[in-house]
Amino acid sequence: MRTAGGAGARVVVALDIGGTTLSGGLVAEEGAVLCAAERPAVRDGGRDPGLRDTVALARELTVRAGDMGAQVVGIGAGFPEYVSRAGALTSRDVIGWDEQPAGLLAPLVPERPVVVESDVRCGALAEARTDSGRGLGSFLYVSLGTGLSAAFVQQGRVWAGQCGEALGLGTWPVHGSLAPDLEGYASGSGIAARYSAVTGSAATGARAVVARAEAGDAVACDVLSTAGGALGTALAWAVALLDPAAIVVGGGLGSVGGLLDDSMRTAYAEHARHRGRPPVRRAELGALSGLVGAGLTVWEHPACARETHRIA
Repeated sequence: MRTAGGAGARVVVALDIGGTTLSGGLVAEEGAVLCAAERPAVRDGGRDPGLRDTVALARELTVRAGDMGAQVVGIGAGFPEYVSRAGALTSRDVIGWDEQPAGLLAPLVPERPVVVESDVRCGALAEARTDSGRGLGSFLYVSLGTGLSAAFVQQGRVWAGQCGEALGLGTWPVHGSLAPDLEGYASGSGIAARYSAVTGSAATGARAVVARAEAGDAVACDVLSTAGGALGTALAWAVALLDPAAIVVGGGLGSVGGLLDDSMRTAYAEHARHRGRPPVRRAELGALSGLVGAGLTVWEHPACARETHRIA
C-alpha cells in the first residue's frame, strides 16, 4: 500500500473493481490519491462472489483512514457492469454479486453517501477534470483493459443514457471475425484468448501477449495489430455518430502504447470521415482514472458538496 497525506484530511474510500484486479484508495477532494491498495479479483473460481473481497477492501481502507486521523466522507465504487441511473448493478457479466453493493458498503460509513457507478463512467469523470478533458465541449472516453467500454462526456457531464447502458462499445460486432464482439476481439481478455486459440499456448493476459510481441513473436504481433485495427475502425464509426471534440483512451491496456496503440491510431486515421478528425489523446491519469473518478463521484455528490460548503 502506498501512503501519503496525514491527520485531519477528509477523504473518500474509492473502489475500482476490475475484471482481474480490485483497486482501492483514499481520494482527497482535489482528486489526489493519498493511499492505494490492490488485490487479484479472481477467487474460488469466480470473480469476487458475493462481493466479499470488495467489502473487505473498503473496510481495510476505512480502518486505514482512521489510523491516519482522516475523516471518511463517503464511499465511491466503480464496477465493470451496467449500472442504472439510480446506482444499481443491472448485469452480471463480470462480478458474481447477489446483493447490491450500496447496501453492503453503507454500514461502513453510516449516514454518509455511497455512490455506485460503472467503472468507465468513473474514468470519464476523472478525465473530464484533468487537462486531457477539461475545456473540451465533448469527448469520447474509451477504457481498454480486461474489458472494453466507453462513455460520452459533454460539457463536463458524463452521459449515462436512459437505462444507464450508454457504454457498450465492446458489444459492437467485428466484421469477418469469429469473436463474439469487439470486446472479445480487442480487449485484454480477448487478445489473450485469441493468442491462446491460435498458438495453443496459454497467455495469462494481454500484457503477456505484448511482451511476446516485443520479443518478436509473429502471432502476438498479428493479434495486437488486428485488435488495434478493429478498435480504430470502431472509433471512426463512433466519431461519425457522436462528433466529439476528442477521443481519450485510458484503462490499464489503453495506457501502455506500443503496437496495439499504433495500429489503433492508423486504422482510425484511415477510416475517420470527419472533416476535423478529432484527436486521439492518452488519458492523463492512465490506469488511475477509474479510481480517481470513483472518489470524485462522492465529492461531487450533493450531500458531500453541501457539507463542504458549510465547512468552507
